Amino acid sequence: MASKNNIVAGLDIGSSKVTCFIAELDDFFNPRVVGYGQYASSGMKRGMIIDMDRTETAVREAVHQAEEMAGLTIDNVVLSLGGVHLSSHMTDGLVVLNNHEITDEDILKVIDVARAKQLEGDRQIIHSQATKYVLDNQTDIRDPRGMTGSRLEAEVHIISAASSAVRNVVRCVERCNLIVDDLVVQPYASAMSCLVPDEKELGVCLVDMGGSTCDIAIYSENALLYTAVVPVGGQHITSDIARGLSTPLSHAERIKNLYGCAMASMVSGDDNIDVPHVGEEDDNNAGHITKGALAGIIQPRCEEILEMVREKIEQSGFENAIGRRVVLTGGTSQLQGMKQLAEVVLDKSVRLARPTSLEGLTDLSSNPQFATVSGLVVYAAKQAAARKRQQRAVVGNWFANITRWFRDSFSLA
Repeated sequence: MASKNNIVAGLDIGSSKVTCFIAELDDFFNPRVVGYGQYASSGMKRGMIIDMDRTETAVREAVHQAEEMAGLTIDNVVLSLGGVHLSSHMTDGLVVLNNHEITDEDILKVIDVARAKQLEGDRQIIHSQATKYVLDNQTDIRDPRGMTGSRLEAEVHIISAASSAVRNVVRCVERCNLIVDDLVVQPYASAMSCLVPDEKELGVCLVDMGGSTCDIAIYSENALLYTAVVPVGGQHITSDIARGLSTPLSHAERIKNLYGCAMASMVSGDDNIDVPHVGEEDDNNAGHITKGALAGIIQPRCEEILEMVREKIEQSGFENAIGRRVVLTGGTSQLQGMKQLAEVVLDKSVRLARPTSLEGLTDLSSNPQFATVSGLVVYAAKQAAARKRQQRAVVGNWFANITRWFRDSFSLA
């Protein structure tokens, strides 16, 4: 059995499902998925808990499934955070250096100065990342460590969340006897698992199309510049089908997945689809609809979602930074015709993405609906590697200080 020191776990609490991945880290901190669990949930809506007991049950079941598959128990998780309450903005920080060499401590200081600026209302900071630096008069510095100067400024991207929403989701996980090691916003986690380095460098907009929301992350020059959440997702498409055809939600979801298309112009033929009606037990009373008519129900909602995404991109101020690159992931992105419709509505080049950063359980972990939880595992692995490097640096500094003391104390005059 693997040591718990080499085990990380990601827990994604979504509006339609709770998913848990357990991964084992090798000697180079590369994660390999060894356990997986998923449980349907209706206790969350748009990233906020609306039923604590239902959400707790879903978390317990998903974690239990993952633990059984992995053959071990977990105590700690990295938890996703989503919802319309998330907010993204840029701010700046400044520190005076007195011309000494810039260290990690100086970087943390300038970010802390930016973090100290007052947030509106009852909110807390989830992520704070420097996107670029200015050292004296030198601009667009990516990493100032090792340089010298008198004045260091940083442009810092702050992602904040409603404190009450954070407290509730963390409390729910703690009720399941789990410790939350870290919080990661869902668009950031999805980007970590789906985007390739060149996309982050050249500029790209990732859109994770989930159940009740679509998460947006904009990257350029390898920095996360903007995140946003659109409060519409795949469940709204399912509801439109259920209402339009007077069929139960479970059947509407099945019809969407089997026969749905986001663009009516892509549908050929007039094949009839059987549609059971709400409350009817006799299959002889089922209705019928053609694939073209079904697409006519689906397309308006898909267009609405993508138009809201386009508005967020325009409002971000970074539309030029992403050029014509958009990446779609998430379960709803797999709907037939979604890529083609996105290219028309967004007027961009669109790529459908799957998580590519994990080994083990490849059929599961590479499914687009697991983009966020896969990213959580990648994030946890990177944090574990960073902690190990820090420990080695502390030991190295201690050894260097001892060596210097011996040399200075016992050197010959």
